[in-house]
Order: sequence, then C-alpha cells, then structure tokens
Amino acid sequence: MTFSLPRWLVALYKSPWAAVMIVAVLGLMGSLNHSMWRDEMNVWLIARDSPSWSAFVENIHYDRGHPGLWHLLVAMLYHLFGHPIAMQVFHWLLAMGSVLLLWRYSPFKQWQKWLITFGYLPFYEHLLIARNYAVAMLLLFAICVLWPQRQRAYWPLAGLLVLLANSNVYALLIAIALALTLALELPWETKLRRNWLDIIFSAALITAGFALALYFILPPSDVASQALGAYTSCFDLRQGLKAIGRVFGGYYIIIPNGARYLDLAVCGAIALGSCLLVILKLAKKPYALVFYLLGNGVILAFTYAKFMPSAIRHYGNFYLVLIAALWLAHHYAPSPAIIRYVPALDQGMLPYHDWFNRVFALILTAHFLGGVFLFAMDLTIPYSASRVAAAYMRQANLQDEFIVASRDAQMASLSGYFNRPFYYPERQAMGSYTLFFKGTRREVGEPEILQQVQQLLGEHPKILMVLNEELRTPTPGLTVEPITSFTRAWQDEEYYLYWVTSE
Repeated sequence: MTFSLPRWLVALYKSPWAAVMIVAVLGLMGSLNHSMWRDEMNVWLIARDSPSWSAFVENIHYDRGHPGLWHLLVAMLYHLFGHPIAMQVFHWLLAMGSVLLLWRYSPFKQWQKWLITFGYLPFYEHLLIARNYAVAMLLLFAICVLWPQRQRAYWPLAGLLVLLANSNVYALLIAIALALTLALELPWETKLRRNWLDIIFSAALITAGFALALYFILPPSDVASQALGAYTSCFDLRQGLKAIGRVFGGYYIIIPNGARYLDLAVCGAIALGSCLLVILKLAKKPYALVFYLLGNGVILAFTYAKFMPSAIRHYGNFYLVLIAALWLAHHYAPSPAIIRYVPALDQGMLPYHDWFNRVFALILTAHFLGGVFLFAMDLTIPYSASRVAAAYMRQANLQDEFIVASRDAQMASLSGYFNRPFYYPERQAMGSYTLFFKGTRREVGEPEILQQVQQLLGEHPKILMVLNEELRTPTPGLTVEPITSFTRAWQDEEYYLYWVTSE
C-alpha cells in the first residue's frame, strides 16, 4: 500500500507564492498581535521625543552602539503616521521583502526554501520583533541577488554595503567581510577591472559609509570608558569555547552551558565539524569560501573579545553568513584554485557532500522548529505586558495623573503605548526613552524611589506609581494603595500600579 499526498498539498508545496502568502498573512497577524518591548519602542521614543534634529542625532550616538539607519527610518514613520504600529507594519514589509528575494532569486532547493522561510530568523525574530536586524537581512539578501552586477558596475553593491553597515554592529562586520571579498577578487579577476573610475568611487563610498557606521557605533568620548567596558585580549580557553559555542547556537538554536567544559567541548566539536563541512562544500568556489571564513572570523573575534551574546538575534548572524556564502557560491563557476592542492576533494575520496547535505538539513530543521515554536509562543503569551497595561490606564482615565515609573528601561514600552512621558527616578526628571550612558542617569532602589515620591507629594496630592517589580520596601509616612498588576509577559516587563498619598 502506497501513501500519496493530496494533490492540493503537493501543489501548495510546489508553488513559490504559497510560502510567501502564508508568511504574509501569518506574519501580519503576528506583528499586529506582538506587544513591543523596550528595545523596540525605545527607538520610536527617540524619534518621537527628541526636541530637535541635532538632539535626535546626538541621541542615536548615545543609544548603546547602534548605527543610525533604523533610527532614521523609524523617524520617517513617526512623522508620516504618528503611531508605533506603523513601525511594526513597516518591519513586516521588510521581512516580506527578504522572503520574496529568497524565493525568487536564491539557488536553494524547494524544501530548503520552505525550511529557511519558516526558520527562526525570517519567521520570528526578524518578522515579529521590530528592530534593526530585519533591514540587515533584507540588504544582505539583496547583495546576494546583485552580486553578479559587479561585472558591469560596483556602485550598486557599494550602496547596499553602506546601508548594510549602518544597520547594526553585526551587519557592519558582515559588510566588512563582503567588501574584503570584493577587494580580493580584483587582483585575480581581470574582467572585473574594466572601469577604474567606478571602482575608485565605490571604494570611497564604502569607506565613507563604514566610517559613518563606526561614528555612531563607537560611544562619545565622554562615556567611552563606561560604555565600551572591558575587552578580552589574552588567551582564555573557556572564553574561546564559549565563543565557538555561539556558532553552535547560531546553527542549532541551543547555547551550551558555559559553566560545564563537557558541554562546551561537545558543542564546540559539532560546531567546528559543521564549519569544516561547509568549507569542504565551498572548496571549489574560493571567493565564496573567503567570505564564509572572513564573515565567521570577524564575528567570532568580536564575540570572543567584546560581546558574548545570549540572544539568538546576535549569534544568528553565523547562520546568515552560512546562507549568504552558499548563495554567493551559486554565482561562481567551479575553480581548481584550492582543490588542486587537495586531490582527494576532487576524486571522491572524501564523502563530504552527503555529510554536508545531512548537516545543512539538520541546521535548517533546527531553525524551522525554533521559528514555528516561538512564533506560536508570541501569539499566546505577550512579549511585554506594556500594551495591556497602557490599555487599562487609558480605560481608567489616568492620562492626566502625575506618574512616577521605575525602572526607566522597562517603562519605555509603556510610555510608547500610553503616548506620554513619565517621571523617572533614575534621572529625577520627566522622560520616555532610556540612554544608559548619557546625562546623570543612575540605577536606584525602592527606598530611593519612595524618597523621591515623598518629595514629589509636596507638589502633587496624589501620585500614580508604576513599578516593574512588586513593592516590598516598608513605606513609613506614605499611604500606598495597590491598584492592579500586569504580570503575564515573556520578557521582564511586568507592571505594578499603586496610588501613593501622604499619611
């Protein structure tokens, strides 16, 4: 007895537009359902509440190492539409652009495209969470599409590389790897040296664009030592294994336990074995291999020396480098430049093709399972309780109350949804967005929050106090009446509302 799929299901699988339409519908539903958290809303608030253009540019410079492209796009959306939902819809359009490029131009097989499309980054992180990573993925895919364009002119690629570099820190590192790959081609590929004016102009454009990205990424001199923190400059075995473990996480959506050498060693071996298979796969496409090694190298060095991320949106860039390298390899004819030194690669003595196919399928499956699971989680559990709390505050007519809110970082999303600033004890001033290294901001505990509230009661007969943790400090001299709380949230953005008056 043979089993056959229904014809409509087979037709659905074979249609490239089916995946695009499914992601479009589900993605729009998920984006509108998603409750934005502080890292999303903070950029909107900077655009909304910066008092001038110069202040807006200065605030970008202080916003924890982010270049300015996403801030500029969000500012445009704010002035055009005035509501943060516009940012979510625009972000959905960016994600859909990536999916369209993947299905229309990528060289991957049909089943691989399905798995990539519903993977962790395209179907969840870069679809629902409105940050600067989705624009980077779209630009990276666009560069892969336009890579053959360099045979006619470099400036289109140069423009995209500049935009990519100004998307986020990891995008800058990937852009550097791509630019170096282009530069390494020139001495060996005479057909690419037809128009030196175009090459010089493109090189100048890339240099200026990368410098602009670095200007915004590197903190101002007055906070540089505080913002940059410490670097790891000496050899540390555990640190190295943890960094390689991020490659494993980028491929398989699991971070090994950094406290256990066995976990680090096993996951590191799997990660290095996976990378070796990719290297063997790309051995006949030297320039794609160069990009793969450079891309992984610069991200791995940054991870080891400076920032050991805990979020997949960071180390997921190892996965994007893999996808881009395989995509770029499609544009090159096989070359004997490497394999002539390793005859076993060309004589079938190393059965790496089958092993690569298995490992690549495993990587895509891991991303697919992670993407579908977390997309479903976001539909059922709010990412932040801010939207629900803001809706309650509007319904209770609390718009005109004097509101003290702490911790300021967790209150950014609430300020965005409630559409008004709060008094932040961390700054002892009214505000909305949070810039951790600008001004006189400092962390405060409950006793100091209550002390500031007591002082403010001299000007306001009653204060609405919103905390992101339940109040546990005694309140002598104050009458504190709990109102309600909103604790159902995926992130640490829970809200506890209190009326506070003098005794």
